[in-house]
Amino acid sequence: MEDLSRRNKEKQAHEKEILAAAEKIFCLKGYEDASMDEIAKEAQFTKRTVYQYFENKDDLYFGVVLKGFKKLFTKITEANKKEPSGYDKLERSCRSYYQFYKDNPDIIRLINYWGNVQQKTSTVGRYKNELIEFNNIMLRDIADIIEEGKTDGSIQFGLETDKTALCLMFLITGFYNQLSTTGANFMEHFSQDQEEFSSCAIDLVIKPLRRTRTFTTTRKGTA
Repeated sequence: MEDLSRRNKEKQAHEKEILAAAEKIFCLKGYEDASMDEIAKEAQFTKRTVYQYFENKDDLYFGVVLKGFKKLFTKITEANKKEPSGYDKLERSCRSYYQFYKDNPDIIRLINYWGNVQQKTSTVGRYKNELIEFNNIMLRDIADIIEEGKTDGSIQFGLETDKTALCLMFLITGFYNQLSTTGANFMEHFSQDQEEFSSCAIDLVIKPLRRTRTFTTTRKGTA
């Protein structure tokens, strides 16, 4: 039993090292131009050893993206858990996405490319399945926040929760995908501050979801 536990720990350590190496190479060269030889060299393993842990480059890429998704999800949930309403949590989540993008632009580029890789490969590997499942968890979390906002009155009642969550994820991730690839030139050309521009985009997406309370007043002396 002790030997089994030691082997499991060794396996987990090797997987972690290979994923770290792959993340570095993917961020440096992109998915298309990265090779398993380069990843193995960076991890200081033989390519044969790398293939013992990951079926192919696609599976390794999905593992790196899953790691990025989990890091992003942790940052978002930590940031919004103290917010008082569903709307506040939703807004904080979007603004936390910007901070994560600002700190990890290369990871965001990798994350936002995963749909392209998924379409190109028919491989059904461990990490691809885990990534799809985790993406659904993130989507469900957004839907739960929207439901919370509808319950506490901070988000419009009439919204279709699941569709709104999906649209919101699509719009925000699409925006930061575009920003991560062409944002520098765009900001320079139009003389825009990136943080202010991002905040404006988030407002355009988020504010229509907020429920504005209306108050009626009566003039003194009238019923």
